Amino acid sequence: MTNELWRIQPGFIAGYTEDADLIQRIRRYKFKNDWQIMAEYSKQNKRKAVQFKIPIEQRRQAERMFGIKL
Repeated sequence: MTNELWRIQPGFIAGYTEDADLIQRIRRYKFKNDWQIMAEYSKQNKRKAVQFKIPIEQRRQAERMFGIKL
């Protein structure tokens, strides 16, 4: 599964994942509070990947969840 993190603007980073388990964990723990969905990618009406907008203050948490360093 593909996971990526990158800087998008001052104060925010973006996270992209195709991992369905990670998407569910983010929706359960982070989505309602701080992280916003920027884009959802689908193929044949099934969600393939999601791109999130993450506050820079939560960079370390994002790195742990996505399993990569920024």
